[in-house]
Amino acid sequence: MARKKKETEMSNENEAAAVEETPVEATEATEGAAATGIKRPKKLTKAIEGTEVVITVIGVEGEMRFDAASLSESIQNKLIPFGLGHKLGDAAAGREGLDAKAAIEKVWDGLMKEDWSVRAPAAPKVNISDVKKNLANLSPEEQEKAKALLAQMFGDSFKF
Repeated sequence: MARKKKETEMSNENEAAAVEETPVEATEATEGAAATGIKRPKKLTKAIEGTEVVITVIGVEGEMRFDAASLSESIQNKLIPFGLGHKLGDAAAGREGLDAKAAIEKVWDGLMKEDWSVRAPAAPKVNISDVKKNLANLSPEEQEKAKALLAQMFGDSFKF
């Protein structure tokens, strides 16, 4: 239902922009999977070779090739901003506010320097051995509080 409304609103402005890459069902499944930390199995692979997009559907023999250069000029003129919006939007995925803005700007700056693969830095990782060492430096009372909090956050996956 939300997709239909979005397409209708967008078709008034620009018909080509209404094309969506994934159906609503896949988007909802992705959001649910992300919330639970479960990875969905890969359904296809995509590669860019020159002006061609090569798509292979997992479990289906053969590949599909789509040459952007064979599209009309008017479609190409719509497709480039659409792709740019998608790439910049992907940079902000999972981020908010100034963090999202900085990630978008970093990708744009990379594209301006002809660097396609710029990514925002990953969030710092927590090293469990460091947590355990720091836990040992706490008083017995603080250790119990910290262990209770860690157990709430990580459940059985965090062993002391």
